[in-house]
Amino acid sequence: MSYVLSEPYVSIYEEYLEHERMNLCARSFDRVCRTNLIIFRWFEEKELLPEDVKIKQAMDFVNDISKRVNRDGNYISQGSICNYIKGARRLYKYLLEKEIVRTNPFMEIEYPRIPEHISRNVLTERQMNILLEKLKGFYEAKDQKEKARLYVCHVLAELMYSAGLRIEEVAELKIGDLNFKAGYVYIRNGKGGKPRTAFLTEYASEVLKLYAEKGKDFCDRIIYGQKRDTLFSTKGNILMALLNKRLRKICTELEIPVITSHGFRHSLGTHLLRSGCDMRHIQVILGHDKAIKVIVYKQRP
Repeated sequence: MSYVLSEPYVSIYEEYLEHERMNLCARSFDRVCRTNLIIFRWFEEKELLPEDVKIKQAMDFVNDISKRVNRDGNYISQGSICNYIKGARRLYKYLLEKEIVRTNPFMEIEYPRIPEHISRNVLTERQMNILLEKLKGFYEAKDQKEKARLYVCHVLAELMYSAGLRIEEVAELKIGDLNFKAGYVYIRNGKGGKPRTAFLTEYASEVLKLYAEKGKDFCDRIIYGQKRDTLFSTKGNILMALLNKRLRKICTELEIPVITSHGFRHSLGTHLLRSGCDMRHIQVILGHDKAIKVIVYKQRP
């Protein structure tokens, strides 16, 4: 934590994080840490204790947050503002349970309206097929290390689009968690610490089987210089950075929307819905407790 909170803010902040740590995966917990640090910094700057925040102060917070800028120097998106409101609501729900506050003022704050548009993190079925086909060409790379990295991206893409996994779930997988013959993968620690089973296409099973039997040793040696027990031999944030960098380059070359690693999951949910799959089944497939947000878009020619 680069910014150090003073008392009593730091105590409440740390107690809340300990409470959330048990309910969230690593990536979600990291996001909660960042979001709530900004919330508590605002409390501290305004010299407000959590119990002092009423509806007016909650509105002031949202107004101030909406003026934040991202790394590109642009104002943060409506979606980011929604995430801050959601984070504050969740914090105050905890504070209510601990009887630190009497009300949740952020429940009175409406989310800003997000314009309906084609998500930049979802591909059409045709675009996804083009991307997956391009990722098969990893062997064309001239540099051995880049060839290994592109091969990992190929395997990751087939796994994540087939099973709808989160990148942190992928990073924790071990070879024993995959059943190539039956075509499924067992996630031991999904969102909220809940285990689940996800399913693989026949092609994804073949790709993963080949990687586990032959490709993993090659990639571990070339990329990391040593063998590790997890399937992809590194942490989720490093795996995500590796994949996102290649996706940015390849999607740009193919002249299709640039997606991130999470785009495989978003695209799978959207494609299942478009094919007529029941929403409740999609929720189970993706390991969601609540309804998944999917993007309804016009089919491109």
